Amino acid sequence: MIRTVLKAGIVTAALLAAPVVLSAPAHAATSTVGGTSRVPAGDDVYRDWYASHSNCVTAGQGGIDRGHWDHYTCSEGDWLWHLWTNR
Repeated sequence: MIRTVLKAGIVTAALLAAPVVLSAPAHAATSTVGGTSRVPAGDDVYRDWYASHSNCVTAGQGGIDRGHWDHYTCSEGDWLWHLWTNR
């Protein structure tokens, strides 16, 4: 299977052994939504990944300020922070 990844306008393809389903990581126990910890809801939309928690929070809050979403979650991955939003 070939998976196409879009990141900052760059398209790359990666060969994967099994299909990948984008869903909330099972280990997403720590997250921030206005200071409240929670796990991404099942219907949240995955937005992007960040190298630091503060960058993820800045992007999430920026989306709220611009009216793109009402809430966000920054969940910790193995090496990165993942931004999830409600729309």
